[in-house]
Amino acid sequence: MATQQLTLTAPSGRRVSVTLPAHTPVSSVAAGVRFAGGVYGTGFQIGPRGYHEFAVTQVAPMRQRERFLVHGREVVIAEAVDGQSSAATLFGVYHELMTVYSGPAPRREAVFALFNSLRVKDTVDGMIVRTRTATMLDLMHEQIMLAVRDHGSLSIPGPAQAAAVTPRFAGARTKHGEVWKTPYPGAEGSARASDHAFVLGCPAGTAEVHLSDTTVTSERQRLDWLNEINVVWHDAN
Repeated sequence: MATQQLTLTAPSGRRVSVTLPAHTPVSSVAAGVRFAGGVYGTGFQIGPRGYHEFAVTQVAPMRQRERFLVHGREVVIAEAVDGQSSAATLFGVYHELMTVYSGPAPRREAVFALFNSLRVKDTVDGMIVRTRTATMLDLMHEQIMLAVRDHGSLSIPGPAQAAAVTPRFAGARTKHGEVWKTPYPGAEGSARASDHAFVLGCPAGTAEVHLSDTTVTSERQRLDWLNEINVVWHDAN
């Protein structure tokens, strides 16, 4: 089967290659990263340009409250009409970096301080987000998310977090590694593949895979797609 390979840059700056069947083009790519230190932690989502606009119009409708610059990049604060949630987004050339708050939007000074504590490098292959040394915050978790229309989605944790999702017992063999499946809550006993979450373990990477529940492709086609996937994290520079 012909394959395609995507090489992406994770928030930490590490590179990851994902091999997929060539006839199943990726429809979306996003990433997430969380920093923590002491009792403080904060998480961000990274998406392509337009990510913020889609989130505040289609996911959780919000109104723009403020906009300003941080290190020459525009930051927008938006707040839900009912004040129950808010978001702040930094705009890069290729990607957008968003954090979400529960409740009304924080003061401008607090949002400025948050984004000012980061070192951001935006590239075509992904946005690198690191904390400045003075913050004493460490990267606790990162992941890359891919979606393939009518087949499924992948959530790829960073190498340091992969062990937490990989079972200790042997799984079923795939072309590049092994796979384990777990039924979704309420679907115990179901034989349908789309009623299960899959963990795909490859020699140099891991992915959580969720298959689409659709009639456009057959269950066999979606399982064959899963069988061809390979995830490879490359050594840090």
